[in-house]
Amino acid sequence: MRLFLDRQRRPYSIHTSKMNTQLQNSVVTGGGNEVAIREFQDQDLHDCREIFTQGMEQLISLIARIVFPKYIWILSAWSMLVFVLVIKFQWTAYIFTLLVITCVLFAASLYLNLYMECWRFIDSCLATDLKDIGKCYMSNEKCRMWVAEWNGKVVGMVGLMHNESHKPGVGELQRMSVSPACRRMGIARKLLDELLKHAKHQHFHKVVLTTTSAQIPAIRLYKKYGFKLRTSIPYPQKILSDLQHYCFEFEL
Repeated sequence: MRLFLDRQRRPYSIHTSKMNTQLQNSVVTGGGNEVAIREFQDQDLHDCREIFTQGMEQLISLIARIVFPKYIWILSAWSMLVFVLVIKFQWTAYIFTLLVITCVLFAASLYLNLYMECWRFIDSCLATDLKDIGKCYMSNEKCRMWVAEWNGKVVGMVGLMHNESHKPGVGELQRMSVSPACRRMGIARKLLDELLKHAKHQHFHKVVLTTTSAQIPAIRLYKKYGFKLRTSIPYPQKILSDLQHYCFEFEL
C-alpha cells in the first residue's frame, strides 16, 4: 500500500468521525425532517468522497468476520495439538509459547493484508471516478450520481455508470453508500428508486452491480427489489477466498 494512503486516510478518518458524531446528534434532535434525493452538485464532491471512504473502512471489519473464523479454528486446533504433544512428550513450554506467538503474528498479518487490500480499492476509486464525479457521472445523460440530503447534510450517494465497457442498454450501479448514523432510515431505498427511474427513462433494459458477500444488508435490499444473482466469484487472493464477489442483474 502506497505511503500516501496513510497521509490521506487520517484527515478523512478524523473528519468523517466528526461528521458522524454531528449526524448522530441530528438523528436525535431532528428526526422529523424529510430526506431529499437530488442530483450531484460540484460542492458535494468532498462529502461524497468522505461517505464512500467511511463506508469502505467499516467494510474491513465485516470482511474480517467472514475470513477470520476459518483460520481461527485452524490455529486453535493446531495449538491444542501442540499443547497435547508438549504434555505427552514433556517438551519445553518454549515450543508452545513459540507457537502462540506464531499464531498471533499470522492473525496480525492476515488483518494487515485485508486492511491493505481494502485501502487499495478505496485509493483506486478516489483516484478514478470519485476524483471528478461531475466529469464521470454528470457529463453524459446516461450516467448520473445522486445524493441524499438530510438536515442540510449529504448523507448518502449512488451512481449509475454507462460507458464503452458496458453493453448497449446496460447500466451499472456503483458507489452505493449511506452514512452509518443515518442507516435504517430508508435512504438506500430512495436512492435506488431514483436510479432505477432514471435507467428506465434512458431506455436501459438491464442494471448490473457487483458487491461482496460481506455486505449483507445491501444484498437483502437488492434481492428485495428483484435483483438476481448471476455469478459468484471467490476473491483472487487465496487467503481471502472465503470472500465472494457477487454479480447481480435487474431486468427493467
